[in-house]
Amino acid sequence: GGLHAEDVPLTRIAEEVGTPVYVYSQGAIEAAYDRFAGAMAAEIGAERTLVCYAMKANSNVGVLAALAARGAGADIVSEGELLRALAAGVPADRIVYPGVGKTRQEIAAALEAGIHQFNAESLPELEQIDAVARAMGVPAPVALRINPNVDAKTHHKISTGRAEDKFGIDADALPEVVERLRTLDAVKLVGLAVHIGSQITEEAPFRQAYTRLAELYRW
Repeated sequence: GGLHAEDVPLTRIAEEVGTPVYVYSQGAIEAAYDRFAGAMAAEIGAERTLVCYAMKANSNVGVLAALAARGAGADIVSEGELLRALAAGVPADRIVYPGVGKTRQEIAAALEAGIHQFNAESLPELEQIDAVARAMGVPAPVALRINPNVDAKTHHKISTGRAEDKFGIDADALPEVVERLRTLDAVKLVGLAVHIGSQITEEAPFRQAYTRLAELYRW
């Protein structure tokens, strides 16, 4: 007859810790992660699967720690999120760093920690990562975020993969970027990345984006 989170009455939580209070279901979070990571592992193999939780969705350390215990990595956009992910137990080599506007200090902190990779969104960003990595004497693993010109069929303000959207490297500009990469000795190209938007309810845009990415990878 009362509202519960899993098997715990919320009234009991309110009595013990007071209100307002945020309550998360660890069981629900773990079940969702297991479904997604399990599906990926079944398709391409567990050893080739790295599922990184986007911390911008919820950076609560308890949530991060629960996911880290399941083997999840972290998707960060700042030095603060890097430090919080590490504090929650996410190994540095399971952290990816996309996002625009990375500062030199943030790049250096990520390199020092030994993250899995940066996702670079522009040629100037690649040049800045290279400069910091060269000064530190370490290689910087980088994936190029490609704008595949795919409409995610979601709200236009959260669609990020069309040609008119400001995010990522235009697919047609990739030859120029690759030529510049040949001169950036501290940048190690490790892959391609894509993000076409949020709240996507159709499969077709994902299929189009990944098909385009596969074509560029083969090129």
